[in-house]
Amino acid sequence: MVMYVTEKKLNTKTRLSLILSAFIIVLCLPTHVHAQTWSGILKPTSGTGACTPTNISSPGDCAIDWSTAGVPGGIPSGSWTQSGSTITAAQSPCNNGAADCTSTIQTALNSCGTDHYVLLGAGTFLLNGTLSVPSNCVLRGAGANQTILNEKETSGAAVQMGVGFSGGPTTGGTVTITSGNTAGSASIVVSSASGISVGMYLLITELNDSTYVSIAGADGSCTWCDGGIGWNGTRVRGQIVEVESVSGTTVGISPDLYTNYGVASGTSPAFATPFSAAAKFAGVENIQFFANNTGVPEHVMMGMCAYCWASGIEGNYADGDHIDITWSFHDEVINSYFSNAFLHTPGAFDSTVDVSNKSTGCLIQNNIFERLHNSIMLEWGAAGNVVGYNYTIGDFDSSSYLWMYKGIDFHGASPQFNLMEGNNDISSQIDSDWGSASNNTLFRNFLRGTTLDCNPASGRGPVTCSPIGEPAAGPPNTGGINGWWLTEGTQAEVDSFEAADTNTIGNALGSKDAANLIAYDDPINGGPEAIVRMAVAVCGPSPCGANSRDNFKTTYSYAIGYGEDADSGSSGFESVMPFNTLFVHGDYSAAANAVTWATGVTHTIPASFYLSSKPAWFGNVTWPPIGPDVTGGTANSYGHAYEIPAEVCYKKVMGGTNGAGSPLSFNANACYGGPSSTSLPAAPTKPIAVAQ
Repeated sequence: MVMYVTEKKLNTKTRLSLILSAFIIVLCLPTHVHAQTWSGILKPTSGTGACTPTNISSPGDCAIDWSTAGVPGGIPSGSWTQSGSTITAAQSPCNNGAADCTSTIQTALNSCGTDHYVLLGAGTFLLNGTLSVPSNCVLRGAGANQTILNEKETSGAAVQMGVGFSGGPTTGGTVTITSGNTAGSASIVVSSASGISVGMYLLITELNDSTYVSIAGADGSCTWCDGGIGWNGTRVRGQIVEVESVSGTTVGISPDLYTNYGVASGTSPAFATPFSAAAKFAGVENIQFFANNTGVPEHVMMGMCAYCWASGIEGNYADGDHIDITWSFHDEVINSYFSNAFLHTPGAFDSTVDVSNKSTGCLIQNNIFERLHNSIMLEWGAAGNVVGYNYTIGDFDSSSYLWMYKGIDFHGASPQFNLMEGNNDISSQIDSDWGSASNNTLFRNFLRGTTLDCNPASGRGPVTCSPIGEPAAGPPNTGGINGWWLTEGTQAEVDSFEAADTNTIGNALGSKDAANLIAYDDPINGGPEAIVRMAVAVCGPSPCGANSRDNFKTTYSYAIGYGEDADSGSSGFESVMPFNTLFVHGDYSAAANAVTWATGVTHTIPASFYLSSKPAWFGNVTWPPIGPDVTGGTANSYGHAYEIPAEVCYKKVMGGTNGAGSPLSFNANACYGGPSSTSLPAAPTKPIAVAQ
């Protein structure tokens, strides 16, 4: 059963917080502490047995409470009421996709009542502009295979909740935190509370602690990594909190501070920058976004948005990103399908679902990602977010068609305390491009270590993966082949040279697909030379080994401390710090055919670090699906991983293959129909033709 929480109920919680805040402040106790499933394996950031998040000589083993990620109590719109009449594709002036329908839909959204939804019927709706969804309102379709927004706008998101990407907090109201700026604190004292009120948000920052925080990466210095709002990269680490109470200069906040701010040497003081959410409780559901390469930066933008969501949507190609979440708090992207992109090179966009600018507590869960550049990216200080049970396949770069691009990427200083759990992913990477990352956790993921790339390498067109062969020198569509396995940069897990205190627990690293690369004779570069459990760029303690290996032709379970793609260990950016601070426990490495356990730590690991029990949307899928204690799973995972629900949806309902193809017919209800589902329903109907 799904619990729905309305804003009224949240206000009741806030009122209770006001009553309790005085007692809490006196007792100096956190308000949001409860038992964690990771206890005994990882350590809290405050209290008895606390970790040291700034440690760069040995593993920190730090964790936070990830159980509250996403909209509190779940997305509430299941109990909401329809606003006005259903908008049909045939009505004037929409004319079944032949005429712009933007103003018609926007007029309905402007009249949307509190806790209501605007419903679009089946059919194609032409968009020449951006739709803005107000607070406490949802834009809903009849299903992603039924309701299609045909995007023809040339700027701005198709659907926006809050502000656009160029928006963000202003720095003028920034105040100093004079006390309470320590890990676990549920209240802070500020130099002035003028302009701060209950229901607002605070951007908590500090000056960069040079011990482990840096904006200097292999590609240069990321002066925009604190959002480009005037700090010039000097405050890249932080989090967003909600104001629950104000008494004089004492401000009650949620969540508790993840870590100390402004108390390490050289970083004092800490700061709080107040801002109001541009939208709250706004969502988009059960709609397909059909891109035409006209310059749309993202299908969905959540900017300065609190408790906002996208559910059951399909991105049918993307001009830029599929979804951007920036300066936001507890948003969700769930039960959705993102297929293909016009852009397969790095730059302003990565054809991804992107969480950035200290967005905090967001949930990216149970989604399918197919043939993008990167699938999911956390960057620019994203903090405390959960990326759970997503299926990624076929990501590639059109300018480097043999190099394996990673499905889930931590990018740009300085994402912290994020959890990646239960994903069936091409690979996970904390990259080296634009600075540091710290205290992120990987738990029970199946990281395959390669993927199949297919023609075409650019543009919209039928995706063809057969025959599969060896790419000839030159463009990938030569040599009489259509599909090829990626053979370069084939690492399951990558912690680049400024990744501090990463926890990697209960994962299955490597697949039979990756193992088969050793016999795959790439005529250009010779193919992988070996399969190795771990490569460390700079020799450190055992089992590093003298001089280590390069970061190019060898298939690794882990590649640790490298500075650049194809790094031979001599780029000048390498570091042993990521190896020294890496906590590995219960990971199965296919290269070693063994599980590695940390000394003195229990070998019994929980099913989840953020879910209290098997969720209803798992249906009859094995729980937990991935881990060292899982046996009898798929052969590709050497038995340590079963298919997750998103993969089952893709393969058994939608008819997808490991060859990642053209966009398929998708309807979330067909895959995740309800709590009582014990098997997957029949495939949905074919998509409606889109007017070109």
